[in-house]
Amino acid sequence: MNFCRLCVLIVDGNKDHHILLRKSLTDAIKDVDIHLSDTGDDCICKLSQGRYDLLLIGSGLFDRGVLDFLHKVEEVNHHLPILMIMNSEDKNIVEEAMELGVLGFVNKSEGYLKRLPPLVLKISKEYHLRRDAELIERKLKESELRYQMLIEDIVDVVFSADKELNILSINLACQRVFECSKENALGLNLYELVLEEDREKIVDCLRGAFASKREFIEGLEFRIRTGNGNIKHVELNATVSYPENDDTVLTEGVIRDITERKKIEQKLFQIDKLNALGLQSSGIAHEFNNVLGIILGYLDILKLRLEGSNQQVMDSINIIDKAARDGAIIVDKIQQFSKTKLSYSGAKQTDIVKIVHEAIEFTMPRWKREAQTQGIEYIIKNGLNNLRLNVRSNPTELREVFVNIINNSLDAMPDGGTIEFSATTDVESVVLSISDDGVGIEEEIKDKIFDPFFTTKGVKRSGLGMSVSYSIITRYGGVLSFSSRYGKGTTVHIKMPLYSLEIIKGEKDRESISDRKAKILIIEDEEVILEMMKIILEGKGHKVFISKDASVGLEMYENHQYDVVLCDLAMPKVNGWKVANFIKNLDAIRKAIKTPVILITGYELDTESLDYKKEGVDFVLQKPIEFKELERIINDIVAATDRK
Repeated sequence: MNFCRLCVLIVDGNKDHHILLRKSLTDAIKDVDIHLSDTGDDCICKLSQGRYDLLLIGSGLFDRGVLDFLHKVEEVNHHLPILMIMNSEDKNIVEEAMELGVLGFVNKSEGYLKRLPPLVLKISKEYHLRRDAELIERKLKESELRYQMLIEDIVDVVFSADKELNILSINLACQRVFECSKENALGLNLYELVLEEDREKIVDCLRGAFASKREFIEGLEFRIRTGNGNIKHVELNATVSYPENDDTVLTEGVIRDITERKKIEQKLFQIDKLNALGLQSSGIAHEFNNVLGIILGYLDILKLRLEGSNQQVMDSINIIDKAARDGAIIVDKIQQFSKTKLSYSGAKQTDIVKIVHEAIEFTMPRWKREAQTQGIEYIIKNGLNNLRLNVRSNPTELREVFVNIINNSLDAMPDGGTIEFSATTDVESVVLSISDDGVGIEEEIKDKIFDPFFTTKGVKRSGLGMSVSYSIITRYGGVLSFSSRYGKGTTVHIKMPLYSLEIIKGEKDRESISDRKAKILIIEDEEVILEMMKIILEGKGHKVFISKDASVGLEMYENHQYDVVLCDLAMPKVNGWKVANFIKNLDAIRKAIKTPVILITGYELDTESLDYKKEGVDFVLQKPIEFKELERIINDIVAATDRK
């Protein structure tokens, strides 16, 4: 046998039988431990307290209600293999006994003690093999469930097709991209989707690839007409297999909807034309040049990354989108650059550390991509990574301030250098400092740095960057200043009042204290909210594990046990409903107690009519989260678990 020492529990009302059965097994089986019980109640007690590999029921128990006893055994341990020794008159109960978990029978006739050990070994071995097979099957089901969910939730169309490009399999993304049901997409010919004007070119291209036995088709762009009659731009990337001695071709690939990307490219082209013509106002030219520099830089990254990973492409598209939206408020910013009166119009709680990260990303094309092509190296030292500093401002305007300062630092270091971010705080405010080791500012022009239209960079610059930055910081109750030594570098200081200190302090003072502790998994894609929940729940004594990505969170759930799962509703790739459904399905496969799932949402859900429990969700909490209510729910869950 390939498993460890065999542990057998013998129950028989006749103690003489104990002696015979023990001797029979120990003489024939080398590694065996025998435990004895002379009553059904004593046997049930032993089963509930210890672990056994096999239960051997002697014939001496038959006159004491063996079927009732088997029912009790099943309640205590329904997986335990059972072997029964029977008298000839007891054969009428065989069928019922097998239904209750008995795997083998030995007739109490001449030589039965010799037949007993091989049967014990056989049943034990079969049981272990079956248990191992069930474990493997369960793991396969878990893996298949996860794989199917990942494929179905990919935003791009994943498909396989034959040589004529008849679709053989496809994921649910066809509903969004092709605007047709999965059933209608199966069997559809991909050529039929191609817009009539593009079809001949695409057919020739693909058939030429098949004829030359190309294994990869990459970056093939064309237009399709969807099931609703809409025209979309798509990109095809695929692998093609050509089995030996067989004319059959299998194409497996991904079709991505790039319609929005094409719209952005068209808008960028129009902006580029305006830039080429020149802007009549030098102030407008300065601000639009900042935005266009960001957009055009990330357009280059987008083009380079089209053949890279999906996440990199999406990151670039998101940055372009932010830059484009910034352009919408440029005219208003120009109109107000000279206004310094305190005003919080359009302001909201803003994480200044996050804004710094975004500004660094926005300017990356200049301090990294362009610089590397010229053999120049810039180093960005960000000492704000572990801080969370909230101020009251318009995030777009605040980001523009940091972009202006970074660009000025880069201008001051034409041969490369270092830009360093640091911060100090007191009870009421934060002072954020941006230092460079550039050429510095000459004494005779220090008084003019914040003057409108003043610039030392020639006609290509408007001189509005620092004046606009000054007005933005001043309007939000801050102070913008700088210190500089010519030839040694410059440090810009931004002092701003911290936001919501009293509110946060008051909320902490009112929080209830609980001694209950739970092991909690939080899945939330907003880092600020995620960290806030972690800090508050850990402050209550709970052990908290976090994930910004739903797929990573589900993998954590597969590998660990938690008392409760908190999950955001609106997340990329896998939303909260699907997370809850996956957890409940996985619990069912594992035959484990169902883990409560608390869904957190900023949407207004009609919990009266919505059967959210049917979707695997146990509780729904609205944002902003009422942490007293959350703590009450967690305490109830822990108490219910303790009672079980």
